[in-house]
Amino acid sequence: MRPMTPDGLPAIGPVPGYDNVLVAAGHAMLGITLAPVTGHLVQRMLLDGTVPPEVEPFLPDRFTPPSAGYPGHP
Repeated sequence: MRPMTPDGLPAIGPVPGYDNVLVAAGHAMLGITLAPVTGHLVQRMLLDGTVPPEVEPFLPDRFTPPSAGYPGHP
């Protein structure tokens, strides 16, 4: 078994509803090869406090229903 998300893409970025939680998971069998770039992106988020544009397709809020009322969702 491999840690995967429903859409097959990793989840990287802030967790909706939490101010101080970032996730970097769901890389399936590419965890070792994607670890350096994922680590770099997480470092940028932690140090800058912003989400780099490269991370947008991988944000965990894509799994949050629009009715949840978290930031980024009406």
